[in-house]
Amino acid sequence: ARLVHGDMTALPVSDDAFDAITAYHAVFHVPRDDQPGVYEAFARVLRPGGTLLMTLPGGRFETVRRGGMGGEMFFAAPGRERTLAQLREAGFEDVRAETVTDPLGSSSEMVFATVA
Repeated sequence: ARLVHGDMTALPVSDDAFDAITAYHAVFHVPRDDQPGVYEAFARVLRPGGTLLMTLPGGRFETVRRGGMGGEMFFAAPGRERTLAQLREAGFEDVRAETVTDPLGSSSEMVFATVA
């Protein structure tokens, strides 16, 4: 396995480089207008049939929270249905969302999608 650290809007890897991407509590820290580009980048670097697993934020919002983790944190989401549509528009298929509960009892809605 190879771990790559980079900007989600300009992934520093070649096309068809990965079998899977996990974006856990990540994409909603990117400005709403830039999120479709993130999904296009994810689709570009996934091999055909590759899988995306990502957190699906509930609601539509754009805000900055201060004081968390010693500074400011930016959050943005276009809404559940728009996010799912953006994934399909970026080339993902079999896009589905389901609620999962982690071993500590915290629940999140997750998206599972594959690239054509």
